[in-house]
Amino acid sequence: MRAAAATVALLLASAVGIAACSGDDGGSSYRQPNGPAQATLRIQAGNFFFRPSTIDGPAGVDRVELVGRGGSHTLVIDGVSGFKLRVGGGGDRDSAKVRFRPGTYTFFCDLPGHRDAGMEGTIHIS
Repeated sequence: MRAAAATVALLLASAVGIAACSGDDGGSSYRQPNGPAQATLRIQAGNFFFRPSTIDGPAGVDRVELVGRGGSHTLVIDGVSGFKLRVGGGGDRDSAKVRFRPGTYTFFCDLPGHRDAGMEGTIHIS
C-alpha cells in the first residue's frame, strides 16, 4: 500500500512540475501585458545572427516575434525581467507581448557562446 501511495504522490508531483513549465511564457515569471499589440517586432534567429539586428517600434504594447532560421536560439531583452522567447529549427516561431517605454533596449541569445558569437541587437522605441 505504501508503494502505491508513493507512486501516486510521485505522479502528482510530476504533473504539477510539467504544468508549471508549460504555457506561452515557457514557465518563466514573465507576465504579458493585457490588450492588443499595436505592432509586431519580427526578428529572425539563425546560426549566430539576428535579422534585423536593429529594429524600431512604438512605445506601448508591442508583440515581439522570434522566427527560427536554423539552430536553437533564445531572445531575451535587457530591462524586461523574465522575458524569454525560444525557437528550435527553421520555421519555429515564438512570441509574446511587451509593454515598452521610450528608450533603447538590447536583446540577445542567452545560450552559452551565442551572444559572444554576435547574437545581439538593439530595439529603439519612440
